[in-house]
Amino acid sequence: MHRYRIVSVLLALIMLIFTSPLLHALNETVEESKEQNMHQGWREVDTSTERLYRKVASGDVSGALHTVKKLELVLASPGLFDSMTAEQIKAITETYVDMKRELHAASINEKELSHAAAKFKLAVDAITHPNRSMWLQYEQVLRDDLEQMVQAATKQQWEQASRLWLEHTDRIMPAVAIQRSVQTVEMLKSINVLVMKINDSRVSRDQARRALQDYEPMLMKALFGHAKDSPAFANVAEDQIPLRVVMWLACIVTVTLAYVAYQKYRYQEHHIHAGPWNKSS
Repeated sequence: MHRYRIVSVLLALIMLIFTSPLLHALNETVEESKEQNMHQGWREVDTSTERLYRKVASGDVSGALHTVKKLELVLASPGLFDSMTAEQIKAITETYVDMKRELHAASINEKELSHAAAKFKLAVDAITHPNRSMWLQYEQVLRDDLEQMVQAATKQQWEQASRLWLEHTDRIMPAVAIQRSVQTVEMLKSINVLVMKINDSRVSRDQARRALQDYEPMLMKALFGHAKDSPAFANVAEDQIPLRVVMWLACIVTVTLAYVAYQKYRYQEHHIHAGPWNKSS
């Protein structure tokens, strides 16, 4: 009977030690499976979008127009948007239309076209790579923009910092709309409205500074899942304990518990009790 108890305790302990890394590995496998089972059309959209972005970045407008024609056919694939929400469909379609408008403009603004192509690329990437999305790399960029706005001592410094903030947030806005809640999107838009009001001198910089400091932790947590600082391009997932360390810990704890269980079994089986020379406390 006691042997069964010992075995049960050891098995329970080993399962407890290995549960965390195994669950983490299982979760990663499930998420990878989701990406693999994604509609084949989105993989083609992702490939075409990457090609389009490179064409725009290199100034090859003719090549970009040719890529857009192929992209149009893929976006019209049956069932491509079936599993998406209304907000996600809106984010993708509006971003695509804006990019096409810049690309077909009579007088092309290279900066605006590059910005529109980047927005569309980030939006598509948010769908095709939901766990490793590129827009998450903007965390430190946004933190730096906020810090520069808060510390701006002159109007010129504020305008420069706020311009970068508005540009960066506008670039990731469709991707945010795809992966985050409507409340998070509206919070980000509200902060942008506040920043623009300061630029129009409708709100003082002191009021804006206090508001930005108050809302920063809430906004960063809503966007990136945590409020404390972290380096740009960092993996948002927590580091897992190495498997080798887990194995060593399991062995040490198992041996220790086995020894304690054996002593308890020996004590009960052979009726070893405390004597005058071995008083129990």
